Amino acid sequence: MVIPRVVAEFDHDPNLFTQGLFFHHEDLYESAGLYGKSQVLRRRLNGEILAQWRLEEKFFAEGAVLAGGEVYVLTWREGVVFLLDPLTLKLNRTIFLPQESWGLTFDGEKLWRSDGTERLWPRQLSLAAAGSPVTVTDRGQPVKLLNELEHDPQSGLILANIFGDSRVAFIDPQSGQIQFYLDCQAIVNKLAPKKPEAVLNGLAFDARGQLYLTGKLWPKILQVEWERPR
Repeated sequence: MVIPRVVAEFDHDPNLFTQGLFFHHEDLYESAGLYGKSQVLRRRLNGEILAQWRLEEKFFAEGAVLAGGEVYVLTWREGVVFLLDPLTLKLNRTIFLPQESWGLTFDGEKLWRSDGTERLWPRQLSLAAAGSPVTVTDRGQPVKLLNELEHDPQSGLILANIFGDSRVAFIDPQSGQIQFYLDCQAIVNKLAPKKPEAVLNGLAFDARGQLYLTGKLWPKILQVEWERPR
């Protein structure tokens, strides 16, 4: 277990039910869920909103990522993936994916999707399958409730929030084995609102390889560092 160190704090809208988080250049993108409140934001770390797109009330936004020049936005149980213009966040097109979806990231070649189980699903940009799903394990035991995802370009590992858990799993996408956990319990104790739904959720590496994290309904986004295991 690795303990992160907080190096900077930034304000975060405590009304956002954070589902997906990623950087593109200097801009931070965030997808937020709940029926009637789902939206996607492009913002600065200082809080300035540069673009915003709201989903219809019948959609519950989930994970999001930039790939192939478009922002992919999953929906929970609606079977629709929205593709947005990364600058304006205007809707370009939709792709139907009739499966429950939670988190999404891109490793430079393929998308990886979580669905709340112990599996990660590789996908092409068309969302067609890009291979067999990978089962995530810790010492041989499946780890379920995989949620928000983020690809680490430095190590090639995939980071995953585990729903309701204060740990961030660092996963080998080839074997599915968890290499180590980032233990964020102290951060959760300090920042998470006293609400059962206010869980740790939201992982984003910036262009310098710095990791940022937040949670659903949290008042802050944190930049963290840690000693990488050798």
